[in-house]
Formats: sequence, C-alpha cells, structure tokens
Amino acid sequence: MRNLPFILGVSFLLALLTWLLWRGIDTNASAYAVTLQTLDEYALAEASLHRDVLQARAGLLRDYDAFAVDARAMDDAVSRLRSHARAEGLDPKRVDQLAAAVVEQQELLERFKTSNALLQNSLSYVGLLSTSPAFLANDVQLAPATGALAAAILYLSRDTSSGAMRALQEKVDQFAQQTPTTGPDVEPARAMLAHARLLYEQLPAVDETLKAFIAAASTHALEEVREVFSRHRSVVEAGEQRYRLLLYVVSLLLLVMLVILGLRLRARAVALSRRAAFEHVIAENSTRLINCSPAETGTRLKQVLGEFSRIIDADRAYVVLDERPIRVHAWSKDGVTFPPGWPRRALAVAEQLGAGDGVTIADASALPAGTIRDALAGTGVRAWACLPLVRPGRVQGIMGFDRFRPIRNSVSPIPLARLASDAVANALEREFLERERTKLAMRLERARRMQMIGSLASGIAHNFNNIIGAILGYSEMAEPQITRGSKPAQHIDEIRRAAERGRDLVDNILTFGRRSDGRARPVQVRTLLNEAASLLRASLPSDVELVFEDVPADVAVSGEPAQLQQVILNLCTNAAQATNDGGCVRVAVKQEQIAAFVEMSEGGLSPGRYVCLSVSDNGSGIDERVARRMFEPFFTTRVAGTGLGLATVREIVRDHDGAINVQSEPGCGSRFEVWLPAVAADSIAADGLSALPLGRGETVLIVESERERLLRDEEKLAALGYEPVGFEVAADALAACRSDSARFDIILVGHASRPQGGVELARALHEVSPLQPVLLAVATAADVSVDLMTDAGISEVLHWPLDNAELAAALDRCLRTPARLQP
Repeated sequence: MRNLPFILGVSFLLALLTWLLWRGIDTNASAYAVTLQTLDEYALAEASLHRDVLQARAGLLRDYDAFAVDARAMDDAVSRLRSHARAEGLDPKRVDQLAAAVVEQQELLERFKTSNALLQNSLSYVGLLSTSPAFLANDVQLAPATGALAAAILYLSRDTSSGAMRALQEKVDQFAQQTPTTGPDVEPARAMLAHARLLYEQLPAVDETLKAFIAAASTHALEEVREVFSRHRSVVEAGEQRYRLLLYVVSLLLLVMLVILGLRLRARAVALSRRAAFEHVIAENSTRLINCSPAETGTRLKQVLGEFSRIIDADRAYVVLDERPIRVHAWSKDGVTFPPGWPRRALAVAEQLGAGDGVTIADASALPAGTIRDALAGTGVRAWACLPLVRPGRVQGIMGFDRFRPIRNSVSPIPLARLASDAVANALEREFLERERTKLAMRLERARRMQMIGSLASGIAHNFNNIIGAILGYSEMAEPQITRGSKPAQHIDEIRRAAERGRDLVDNILTFGRRSDGRARPVQVRTLLNEAASLLRASLPSDVELVFEDVPADVAVSGEPAQLQQVILNLCTNAAQATNDGGCVRVAVKQEQIAAFVEMSEGGLSPGRYVCLSVSDNGSGIDERVARRMFEPFFTTRVAGTGLGLATVREIVRDHDGAINVQSEPGCGSRFEVWLPAVAADSIAADGLSALPLGRGETVLIVESERERLLRDEEKLAALGYEPVGFEVAADALAACRSDSARFDIILVGHASRPQGGVELARALHEVSPLQPVLLAVATAADVSVDLMTDAGISEVLHWPLDNAELAAALDRCLRTPARLQP
C-alpha cells in the first residue's frame, strides 16, 4: 500500500497533537491558586497573631486561645506549602526557612504569654490599689506617693526607656520610705510595693520579648516563598506557551498533510477512474484482436494502438518486434510523423535501459548526458514509456509510447499500459503461430513435392533410361548401315538427338528432385567461378563472349559446391541462349551489407552481409508474361528446353537461405542476381565436416526407440559439436524435461517409423519445455499434417536417416532464431 507511510505519519502527528494539547493545558493554574490562597492564609494568620499579641500587651485581650488558633493556622499553611513545593518538584529550602520563622515566633509567643500574664496581673493590682478609696483614706500621706507610683508605672507601661525606668525607681523608693510599718494599710502598701518592683522588672523584659516577636515576623521568608512559587508559575506558563505554539504549528502541519492526503486520494480516485476506462478499452480491443484473423492483425493493431494512446495521452505509439527483419506496427496523431530510424532504434534504447518490467521517462531532458538522451531528443520525444512484449519461445519486442510534452504528474502510464501488453502480445503470438504454420506448411509441401518428384524420377529413371539407351544403341548401329546424307540417315540422326534430349531431361528431373540439403561448407566464390568458366567455355558457342570479373579472395559463401556450380552454369547457359546470334555474358560478384529487409523477385533478404553473384546478358530480354512464370517447373519458351533450369536454380538458392532478383526489359537484355549469405573466408577448411555450422557444446535431447539408431545419431551430434543426451523410452525423456527443462537447448524426436507417434511425443515435450525448439525426424513427410506439427510446436522437419549437413543446418537455424532470446 503506497499511502501506508503517509497514513502512519498522520497517525503520529495526531498522537503528537494530543500530547501537545495535554501539555499545553494549564493544569498548574488551580494548584498555583491554592498556593496563593495558602500564602494569603499564612499572612492573615500571622497578622492576626501579631494583632492579638499587641492587644494582649495593651491589656485588651485576656483570652490566649486566639494565639493557639493563629499558630495552628500558620503551621497548617506551612505544611500545605511544603506539600505544594514537593508536588511541583521545588526546593523546599524557602519553605523550611518559613517554618523556622514560625517556630521562632511560637517560642517567643510562649515567653510573652507567661511574662505578659504576670505583667497584666500586677498592672491590674496596682491600678486597683491606686484607685481604692479605702486604701487612700486610711493614710493621707501615702496617697500622694501611691498616685505618683501608679503614674510612673502607667508611664513605664507605655515607654520603657531608661528615663521612665529611673522615674519609676525613684517613685518606688519614695513609696518604700513612706510605707507604714503598722496599721491597716501595711499589707496593701507592701503588696503595692512588691507589684511595683515586679512591674519594674517585667515591663522591660515583656517589651523586649514583644520587640523580638515583632522582629521575628516571617514577612521576608514569606515573600521568598511567594517568589519561588511565582517563578515556578512563570516557568510553567512559559513551557505551556511553547507547547501551545508547537500545538499550533503541528496543527497547521497536520492540516497540510491532510490536504495532501486528500489530494492524493483524489488523484488516486482519478487514476482508478482512468484505469477503469483503460481496462474497458483493453477489454473491447482485446476482443477485437481475438476475433480478427491473423492476416488482419496489423491493421487492427494500428487501431488498438490509437485507442491506447488516446487513453494515456500519447502522441505516437508503436510495436517493434525483434525479428529478422524487424517488424513495426505504428500509430501517430494526425500531422505527426516518425523520424528516420524511429521506432526501430527504440529496441536498442530499451535494451540499454534494461526495460525488463517496463520503463517510464517523465522528462527526457532531465536524463544525464548520453546516448539515451540524444536518441530521444533526436526524435522529439520528451516523455517515453516502454513495455516488453514477450511470449516464451514465440514473440519478443517492445510496445512504446511517445509524448512531445513531459509528464508533470507522478502517475506513470506503465501500470495502465502493462494491462494492454498482454492483449497485444497474445495477438502477435497468434499471428506468429500462423506465420510459422504457413512457413512449415510451405516447407512440408516442398518436401512432399521433392519427394514426389524424386520418387517419380527414381521410378522412371531406370526404365526410361533403358528405353532411351535402346533407342540410342539401335540408332548408332543403324547409322553405319545407312548412306550418310540420305533421308533415312537424317531420320536416324533426329531420332538420336531426340533420345539425347530425353536423357538430358531425365538427368534434369533427377537433379531437380534430388534433396538439396547436401554437405554445406564455406566455399570461395573465386574457385566456383574458375571452375564454371572452364566448363562454360567448353560448352557455350564460340560466338558468345563470356566475361568473368575479378573476385577478391575473401569472398565466400556457405553451401554445397556442386549445387552452387549448377546455379552458375544454368544462369550462364540461359544467358547465352538469350543472346541468339552471339553476344556477351558478364559474371560479376560483390559483397554488400543489408541494413533492412529487402523484398526481391524470388524471396527476401533479412539484415546481414551477403554475396551478390550477377549474370548479365545483352539479349532480347524477358517480357512480363514470361517473367511471371519463368521459375515454374517445366515452363519454357524454347522447343528444346526442359523448363527445369531456373526452377532448379530457385530451389538451390532457397535451400541456401538466399534470394533471386531479376532485372529485364524486352530488347535491353537481362540481369539475374543471386544473393547468398556471406561467410568469412578464413572459415574455409579442407575437412567437409569441420566446414559445417558446428555447435558449441549445446545439449540436445534425442529420443529414438531403437538403440543402434540412437547410438549412431548420438555420434553424429557429438561430431557436430553438440552434447547428446539420448533416451529410448519416451517416458524417461518427459521425466528428464520435467525435472530440469533448462538442462536442454534443443529437442530431437527420432521416431522415424511412426511419424504420428513422433508428433504426439513432440507435443508432450513442447508442453513440458516450451522454450526449447523441437525437431522431428521422419522417413516420409507425406503422412504428417502441417496443423498437427504446428500445434505440437515442431520447429523443423528432418529426413531420416539423418544427414550431417541437413542436421547441422537445422540445429544452427534453431539456435540463431530470435524467438530463442529470453526476457
């Protein structure tokens, strides 16, 4: 799934967004509010405690329970602050300082309560005595001293300075001097004096304790604690602010990714819609290709390419088949043409790119500098798609699409076009099979015809030759008995010449019907021409000029020398006869490289190097009526001709994989060109077997029911450079193919006595191993159906017993055929 990484990324962003949202929420606000409330409660409790202490010092508060309430409130606040600090991970040092201040205040408070209780008691007693009428009425002299003492104590209670202390000391001394020793006021006076002295001692101490208590107030420590929590709150708020910013950024990123995902999904939907439309077009055109006949495949394929191109918006489309010659089916938009050499060169470009599974080039100008970019730029192609067309053992080529504009989106046409490649390949395979069937039918027909003519020639040769021999013999015996120049002598002479022509006709029939797959070997053309020149100069009329142009020593062809010699002799003889009353026959040879398939008068030439042997004359020429039939057996325009000369030439040239081209005009002479595949001159060897096309260790599976024949055929294959693996039992051969089909390169079925059984075995072996060509050896081809051999996948039919030259040529053809190439 191509969108899986993208979906995983969106899921990750959603998880990150949730986490940032959680971290961005102000979860510390309530805790901080509680902390501030606790700090305020502590400050309020402390202020209340100080107020109560001052009221107690002033004598306005007699109940000390309020002190305990305030102290507990302060302790509770400190405890909660410590808990808050621990929960927030803060350093509890400042809270501990605050707690120490609370402890110090509580200690001073205890001292104050004790001292202040005594002080307030004494002040109350002094105030009671100083205002008691009974106490003042009993002693008139003591009354002023008591008033002065009470005033000094009252003043000291408000100001404990040293002056007030001295004034109180003086008043105490005066009161002590005036204190009576007897009477009813002695005890109250003494009590008054004792409380005055106690107040003198306690008032400064209580005020010092009060000052220390006030000074021990935790205002600074409380502010530090408040500052600690405030700074922590600021840090938390800053972090939450950053998380909220990140949350915003991630939200935008997620939004962008969701938009991209939506666009991708939309593009995917569009691609699926295009794919559905393309599949509909493929189904429709596949039906058309299936229903059309193989002969109509080319025309139908052009229409199909146009339909495919309109779907993927291509300007040109083509199918290039790697055959000999290269075949091309092309389509282009109106007004668009193909440059020279394109799309044939697309095969080389695809091979350089290694387009095993197809290739798409979105913009050819973005390719690195090199042959590929130059090749595409030279054809005006900006975007290129290529798909291989492969059917094992059958079809190999490419299907390409050209665009003059680069592909801007990321959608490759390869997945769509790959759907079409199978339909096209299937149609081409059907056409290929039909062509192979037709070719095999032609070969089989030729074999049957040659076999029929050979059988006919063999059947009549002895009897006819005996008859002709008797005629010639009796004619020769009659000639001496008849007067030369007489009418009977002329009749005997005509009888003898007719018998000689009959003998020549039998020889020509035997030559025409003889199997042409002789022992082919590389032959120097110069040697052939030298031998032919000596024979022709002795047989042609003296008034015919015979000219052989010089031939380089390195010009050579592969073939059977006697048959090639017969080609030269027949052509030169026909040329000499066409000159009538003297003339010139010119024989020339040249080598030429053929770059593309060339159609000729008889046959065609695939790309390759060829030797052209031309025979020209300045005779009467050939008219169109004769030209259409001149290669037909037994067709002749001369009374003394047999009509087998040119037919024999055509058969020999065909058997040598060549072609014939005829150029002639009435009254302007004729030119016959024989084109034969060229070979290297250094391959010419004295040994005929070594001159055959030999193998290079390829493995040949051979099936032959008789052991002696199997051993003999294995020796032939080994001598030709192949590694034979023989089987007498068909089941063993099938088992070997099933276990390892890639082990064998070629399969040879040699059931010569039972051709139908050989065809069935060939079919079974081809189904198991479709990549290997299958050869069938039969004693006679008359009983074998072409359709059966085509369906069985048979590539070649050989005559049994196997001939080295025929076998070597057939094996070499199978190994060199383009269909053998693998993807």
